[in-house]
Amino acid sequence: MGTMVSETVAGKRPLFFYGWVVVAVGFVTLGIAFGIWYSFSVFFLAIIKNFGWSRAAASSIFSVFIISQALTGLLAGHLQDRFGPRVVIPVGTVILSICLALTSQAQSLWHFYMAYGVFAGAGVSLLAFSSHSAFIPKWFERKRGLALGIAMSGIGFGMLLLVPLVEKSITAYGWRATYLYLSGLVLFVAGPLNVIFSRRRPEDLNLRPNGDDPEEKDKISRRSMIVKVVDQNWANQDWTLKKAISTQRFWSLLMAFFFGSWVYQGVLLHAISAMVDCGLQRESAAYYFGILGIVGAGGKILFGYLSDVLGRERITVLAGIFVVAGIFCLMGMTAGTGLLPLFFAILFGLGYGAAAPVFPSVSADIFLGNSFGLIFAVICIGGGVGGSLGAFISGYLRDVSGSYSFSFYLYFISIFLSCLFICLAGPGKVRRMVLLKRMRSM
Repeated sequence: MGTMVSETVAGKRPLFFYGWVVVAVGFVTLGIAFGIWYSFSVFFLAIIKNFGWSRAAASSIFSVFIISQALTGLLAGHLQDRFGPRVVIPVGTVILSICLALTSQAQSLWHFYMAYGVFAGAGVSLLAFSSHSAFIPKWFERKRGLALGIAMSGIGFGMLLLVPLVEKSITAYGWRATYLYLSGLVLFVAGPLNVIFSRRRPEDLNLRPNGDDPEEKDKISRRSMIVKVVDQNWANQDWTLKKAISTQRFWSLLMAFFFGSWVYQGVLLHAISAMVDCGLQRESAAYYFGILGIVGAGGKILFGYLSDVLGRERITVLAGIFVVAGIFCLMGMTAGTGLLPLFFAILFGLGYGAAAPVFPSVSADIFLGNSFGLIFAVICIGGGVGGSLGAFISGYLRDVSGSYSFSFYLYFISIFLSCLFICLAGPGKVRRMVLLKRMRSM
């Protein structure tokens, strides 16, 4: 006793809930955005070959990109709260398209810093992770993790489709022409989709979260999953950014994002390079990277759903174990290591896949409200700083030591700390999903 149950329960619903259209559009948009984002791991080697730069110098372009998208996330979150995806995401597609075209003409490092790092990073932020994480949770309560998992699985499909295609395009037409092709893709696909179909919240269509009918909320299946509010005082707070940053949970989430992104961005930028160092051909490495992407898509859906059912903390730790196992496989590769590249792609892909739905779900469980977009955007700055450092330092350590071994050990420490801080944030102590019949027995 002593706990409260959310008012959102399974009642009469329309045959089809429009929230899933929003999720589908997010799937496509995120696939394009992150396919472009992670294709830099292929451009990375082509740019080094073209200009003769060190890996640290080339990595710094990606680091600037990550910091820019994280800082712009503050604006993206605020704009999503105020205007919604029909305005914010198309603006982002125009900015990103122009900047990719400018990147195709870059002749020096500072050109890359400005065109790709600063401005393309800002454009991606308006249509990528923090932007979608600001409005999709408003459409769902019971299936929040699953909905985010499906939308974020577009990231994996984007990696699967775009990264190998980018590799082939660079080989056939060069990296400059390939950036022009990507510029057209983002402008003519992602922009129109969001103008036509995206909506900020269910109330804009006279709907409720999950598509529930409030007049029949008591007619519930005995097997329904419902949201149990464990800490009513916390959940009833009208969370603003000022209130949030005064809490231990906020800083725990920020540090969890910092250390998690250190690992994910470091590995995803340097995985192809590390496999090439081990003797794989660049085309083969890009192929395994594509497998990582599609497995990651499955991991996003699987772990997003399981985080709803089993709890965010448990799934975070389980995903961390997969990440560690995958990095061990990457460490053990040599020219003739057989299945290790495949094992790396599967294990790391599964573990990495959990981050996209679980991180915003954890944050929404704790701080959901009218200012959630802004609060989550500030939390994502931790991820931006961690990701930029992980990407740059991994390249620097490769330059000075001749291998990625030191970086791998830092990844192990970072993933442990990320899991620890999620557990310290304790989203399950604020809200968690339970079976209705279990609640009735309490």
